[in-house]
Amino acid sequence: MARSGKSERQGEVGVTAEPGVTFVIPVRNGADWLDRVLRAALDQADGRPFEIIAVEDGSTDESPEILATYQARGLLRIVNGPGRGAAAALNTGIREARHPVVCQIDQDVILEPGWMLRLLDALRDPDVAAAQGYYVTSPDASIWARVMGLDLALRYHRILGRDVDHVCTGNTAYWAEALHAVGLFDECLGYGYDNDISYRLVRAGHRLVIDDRARSVHCWRDNCLTYLVQQYGFGYGRLDLVAKHRRRVGGDDVSGTVMMLHAPLMALALALLAIATMQGVLGTPPTILVLAATVVLSTLVLERTVAGIRAAMEFNDSAGLFFAPVHLVRDVAWALALGMWLTRWLSGGTGRPHDSMRPRTAAGAAGDRRS
Repeated sequence: MARSGKSERQGEVGVTAEPGVTFVIPVRNGADWLDRVLRAALDQADGRPFEIIAVEDGSTDESPEILATYQARGLLRIVNGPGRGAAAALNTGIREARHPVVCQIDQDVILEPGWMLRLLDALRDPDVAAAQGYYVTSPDASIWARVMGLDLALRYHRILGRDVDHVCTGNTAYWAEALHAVGLFDECLGYGYDNDISYRLVRAGHRLVIDDRARSVHCWRDNCLTYLVQQYGFGYGRLDLVAKHRRRVGGDDVSGTVMMLHAPLMALALALLAIATMQGVLGTPPTILVLAATVVLSTLVLERTVAGIRAAMEFNDSAGLFFAPVHLVRDVAWALALGMWLTRWLSGGTGRPHDSMRPRTAAGAAGDRRS
């Protein structure tokens, strides 16, 4: 389905002119990366109408001072965020955007040259509402960040063609009118709000694409604690997402069924081990339960080992050899998130964005830097 209103948007800047671009960058304690992120975004400008909106959403580090320096030089515009989570901050920036294309990047995503032009080229197709770039991980990052980036690269590598049913915010260009037409981001969601809007865009008849030539360096969570906190959030947010889109219980193009099974299988293994431990305390041999738990855990280890070896060979990156141990720890965080989400659901509680997506604190960002 072609986007309605595209011709009118082009008419704002002339029939032959290139569409103007607004970069929207939500900021919350991003001082460690912010200067590099902003300089890389400014380097994307090619003479077309162009602006950067930084949504300052309650930073307690030096981020406001860094942004104020850029604003004083006329390089960006600061908008105060509502402090209700990342989706609300994004919507605030999108509503302020002056141009028909919104490039949304995160405060820890450093664009490589040509990123914007490649995604704008993808948006020339009248059916395409959003185009995502390709994340790369710095080779000097910690093993936690390298495994996370390599796992994502492997999942993208498995996608046939350019079309996807999920584009990730933080590295994507959208037609603003398409976002407005589906009601912008769901501010009730934490992690998963980008999946949600992707599903709604697809349901509205739009195409979403990924271009692996449009590259950016993502500064992933870079130590064990911050990695586990983020993975807990991913697991929790995925459940809120599935509760809203029940047909997506099997995942999507980026996060497939095998990945979706890891949380319930790890939860099952942990539950079996817990029951076995109680049986042992009561004097009952827990042999069958321990055997069942061992089979489940072995299956998870085998799947991740095979995937890691494939990733190591495909991308010539030894981080793939750490898939099994790192992802077993990840699966424990996901299982914990599953238990906490079910507890909330059974008690009739209402989800909030911060249940899954806790903003980085100034101390947390420093912890990433020190690792």
